[in-house]
Amino acid sequence: MSDLAPETTATDPTLERLRRITMGITAGRLLSALLIGWLIYSGHYAWAFWLFVLAALGALLEGSAALLFKTRTRLGGVLDGFADRLLPLLALTALAYNGLLPLWVLIPVLLRELVLALGQKLPETAGNEPWIREPRWLFHINIVAMDALAILFLLIQGPGFGVDLFILPAELVVVGLTLASLVLAFVSRPKPEDEFLNDDPGKGA
Repeated sequence: MSDLAPETTATDPTLERLRRITMGITAGRLLSALLIGWLIYSGHYAWAFWLFVLAALGALLEGSAALLFKTRTRLGGVLDGFADRLLPLLALTALAYNGLLPLWVLIPVLLRELVLALGQKLPETAGNEPWIREPRWLFHINIVAMDALAILFLLIQGPGFGVDLFILPAELVVVGLTLASLVLAFVSRPKPEDEFLNDDPGKGA
């Protein structure tokens, strides 16, 4: 899982092949997110569950390859972060549409994504300084929590192995992390004094 990542410049043919493979995995995750949303909307929870697990394994494989072999490009980092977010968001939205996930869970999650998209992701993509900044570690924790909540619902509705007792605690964890993410994103935002400290002291000499 990752947000923006630095551009790599390796020209080794093996690395180029690995880069294409990891980009293919990321593209597959994006397509699977759309398919999983449709499967949940259509009530095919068992198929959605297994495809969700496959997509999660793909994310683990892609992230491991990028970390070990330095295959990630800047575009790949953007698409990977988008895929990380899109999969649980579409799954949770479809679950809410079908009346399984309460709106008090979904609305804060969507609000968080909207605020972060406008305040951090869009400025970063355009090469500008964001006016809020979500801690990277909290981004990963939020994604894992949302994935776990979606998988728990799908496990119960599909294969039927889950336990309803865990639903409410999982929902509370997701909402709590969502609110914490919003608060810390504003607390961690770049401040004017930071820009002043980063200025070259010799510029005005």
